[in-house]
Amino acid sequence: MAGKQRLLVHFWGVRGSYPTPGAHTLRHGGNTSCIEVQAGEHTLIFDAGSGIIRLGDALMRRLAQDTTKQESLDLALFITHGHGDHLVGFPFFAPLFEARTKLHLFGPDLAGQNIEQLVTPLMSPPYFPVDMRQLPSQRTFHTLYDTQCVTWHAGGPALEESAEDNVGVEGELRVVAKLTQCHPQNGACIYRIEYAGKRIVYATDVEWKEGSDAGFVQFIEGADLLIHDAQYTVTDYQQEKHGFGHSTIAMATEAARLAQVRELVLFHHEPTYDDNQLDLMEAEARAQFAHTRSACEGMEIDLLAETQKEQRREKTL
Repeated sequence: MAGKQRLLVHFWGVRGSYPTPGAHTLRHGGNTSCIEVQAGEHTLIFDAGSGIIRLGDALMRRLAQDTTKQESLDLALFITHGHGDHLVGFPFFAPLFEARTKLHLFGPDLAGQNIEQLVTPLMSPPYFPVDMRQLPSQRTFHTLYDTQCVTWHAGGPALEESAEDNVGVEGELRVVAKLTQCHPQNGACIYRIEYAGKRIVYATDVEWKEGSDAGFVQFIEGADLLIHDAQYTVTDYQQEKHGFGHSTIAMATEAARLAQVRELVLFHHEPTYDDNQLDLMEAEARAQFAHTRSACEGMEIDLLAETQKEQRREKTL
């Protein structure tokens, strides 16, 4: 795949709070948060919920197809925050046990702990029988702050300051971080992926109590794809979920409208909602913002391919 321009989003886990396998979640899926973004030659992963387990297996199958056995598996994992549903799959991520894996882990400083301090205990005794520090994979930790973004150069990913003041170089891959305190108790990180003239925003575990935050709207403005927390119905939110750090479909669609994004994906589904309830929420959201779909495990969105289809359609009109 070297040298191929692509921007593909694959959803491996779409639930919030805890995994919910069973007949009632077959269509949307029961694994917790994990998405994969293939941007050019790079593989980016966002969150390590239970969905990352199947992603890890898929990555190992891709590596097995390398007949030369010389290529490395270069991965970048971006963590939004330290809650269990976003980290539970990490100890079972197969590439961690592969010597050819080069994994860069990015995440915010939370409760006075950097990303290495947050992640390491998950794979250390007495909580796990295998100590991550003894694994054959190569791991590099990067703690992100609100003024930073990640860019890729010949030597791998690098941190840069003042992300909002810089305009990305054409063809360059950038991931811009924005910290928010709207998720208890320590906040979370929102990520914006920029590549090939496209923008994807991954904004889970956010709650807009008094309407969409102006800084957030500016951060996501004009995004081609907004993946937004939409855990609750308005009724559930008003009755008992206020202040939990998650959004309603109304909050998600309002943000999409204000920022004039092209497409909205509802994400971080409430574990007690079955597939039929999520279908109803998707229909309601579409009435508020037409270009909306509900995230499902296995769903793929190829942003560059969709643009090419639109261009061909315009030429035929």
